[in-house]
Amino acid sequence: MAERGAGAIRNGPRRLNTPTVAEAIASELRARILDGDLTDGAELPTEAVLLEQFPASRPSLREAFRILETEGLLSVRRGKRGGTVISHPTADTAAYHVGLLVHSRGTTLEDLATARHLLEPLCAELAARRRDHVSVGRELGALSAAEAEQLDDGVAFTTRASEFHERLVMAAGNETLQILAGILESIWNTQELSWAQSAVDEGKYPAVKLRRDAVRAHQRISQAIEAGDPDEAVRVTRAHLKATSRYVAAHGGRVRILDDYGGRRHRTS
Repeated sequence: MAERGAGAIRNGPRRLNTPTVAEAIASELRARILDGDLTDGAELPTEAVLLEQFPASRPSLREAFRILETEGLLSVRRGKRGGTVISHPTADTAAYHVGLLVHSRGTTLEDLATARHLLEPLCAELAARRRDHVSVGRELGALSAAEAEQLDDGVAFTTRASEFHERLVMAAGNETLQILAGILESIWNTQELSWAQSAVDEGKYPAVKLRRDAVRAHQRISQAIEAGDPDEAVRVTRAHLKATSRYVAAHGGRVRILDDYGGRRHRTS
């Protein structure tokens, strides 16, 4: 009997997965979209043009379109001005799909808040370490001033506060962290805005004094970043998140992807 070597195939020949024609076309178009060769918001070339580039049948080409549409990279526009529009990925599109995952797993809002408490203070720290920390801090300070003008409107105030936190995440200066924390922030903000609307309708939105406390916390975060003090930026951000996220976590129980959230996945800016 021949001795079997370490690299011998034990269970017969390995079956290789060969992509279908549609998958191969989708792969090529996907690469063009992600590499920027196909511009965001532009129309995909017509079927006639693409059939000259890809020796395939119309059904295969249309199946490739469907694959990319499910990935959010293409959207079909119906009617007289119909066409297939290119959509580059955004934090919102990614957040939508991650949101589906956490919703399906029954993730609690408290669990989501804990993850946010870990990532957002890190963003504040990196923002304070940037060379342009002064201008970054001043920009965040201007956003906190805009919040102060909405103290009497709970939903508008929550919207402005969400904008502050989104900008704080983007101020990290590390693109990978911005994407990951931005996805988390987008999911959280959707839950928070839903809570705000319910709290206002039920007369349970936090008192104006607490809203002023939130504005002051945002101002202190901005000042710490402007001063280039990462330790203070982390400390104030962490304390602020702990003080404010409990309202949302206590209200909703679990993360849910809401009807009004779905539309955000098509945003391109």
